[in-house]
Amino acid sequence: MSAVKQSNYGIDEIQEDSTNSIVEPKFSNWVENAIEAFDSHGEPNYIDSNGELIEGIYINMPNDLYHSLPALSSSQLKEFKESPPHYYRRYLSNIEVKRTIQTQRTLDAGTLGHELILEPEDYYNKYFRELLPVDEPDALHTDAQLKAELEKRKLKTTGLKSEKIERLVKHDPSVKVFDHLKRINREKQGAKTTEIIEGEEKTLYGGKLGIDGQVWDSALRIVKSLKNEPQADAYINYGLPEVAIIARCPQSGLLLKVKFDWLRFDDEAADVKTTRSANPDDFSRQMRSLKYDIQQAFYTYVASLAGIPIRRFLFVAIEYASADYCQLFKVKDSRLARAMEDMHNAIKEFSDCKKKNKWNSRYSGTVIELD
Repeated sequence: MSAVKQSNYGIDEIQEDSTNSIVEPKFSNWVENAIEAFDSHGEPNYIDSNGELIEGIYINMPNDLYHSLPALSSSQLKEFKESPPHYYRRYLSNIEVKRTIQTQRTLDAGTLGHELILEPEDYYNKYFRELLPVDEPDALHTDAQLKAELEKRKLKTTGLKSEKIERLVKHDPSVKVFDHLKRINREKQGAKTTEIIEGEEKTLYGGKLGIDGQVWDSALRIVKSLKNEPQADAYINYGLPEVAIIARCPQSGLLLKVKFDWLRFDDEAADVKTTRSANPDDFSRQMRSLKYDIQQAFYTYVASLAGIPIRRFLFVAIEYASADYCQLFKVKDSRLARAMEDMHNAIKEFSDCKKKNKWNSRYSGTVIELD
């Protein structure tokens, strides 16, 4: 009798039965139905002539475009499930609370590592590494150092720091001044331009955005950690990154959207999570806190609406802040079953709130007693 054995890497090994006939596992062949987000003329394939979203499987859809699509995502549903007022504030109120610089830095390292894993070629076309002071320890860094060097060469020591640098370098181009080296590193990327990125004006060089060297190095370590874990490295293979799906929920009538980090041709999926800790106990708490089980249920459901039965879904957790390593995780079937039920209930509740345009707290109208 024939059998199909699943390997450690999620790739089915085709087995022969006693009659030597080969039985292949049945896959959805979703890639045959996937289309580019834009046609050869740059026109969108994901909307019709009336500007309405078209259900389908899309590849090469930019992240900012995907997030702007007027359809319900797992992140939005999780926010709504936590609190309708919080969902309203974040997605409907147009009120924005800016992140702190430190929070941005932490998130940027994870985001860049995520990009570098899934779309490395595009990454190097979009970004370049800024110099760090530690990269040039022998260079002149401080105003006091500049002044001392100018005095040594019997040059004028007054003026702005930029003026002192220009005066010194003009006198001796071989002198290493950090700010000057940093400027050269930027200029060698190409012409300076400005562009609005995520609502903020950014300075680009040769069309590339400069990334803080520490953040850049963290992103490289994230990729290295993945490559050092054989199962993870093999699992994010045999498929395509950033596969977007738009589908309509038959029960609620809502348009839903997902974007898989990695969707394999054998109908398995991976979601990359950069995390403070990839320790199983810590990541389990993070999974419950951030509702990764709801995310998986939502992704699995939307994929099924597009004719893709997700056979296995793994979370690829990569720690990089305090240590550098990668660990694979799978949500238990029993928990996923509960999450699937919770997800469907949340979609129904969301649909009701949307119809009524009321996003009240679930405790509205009650008085809660405190211990």
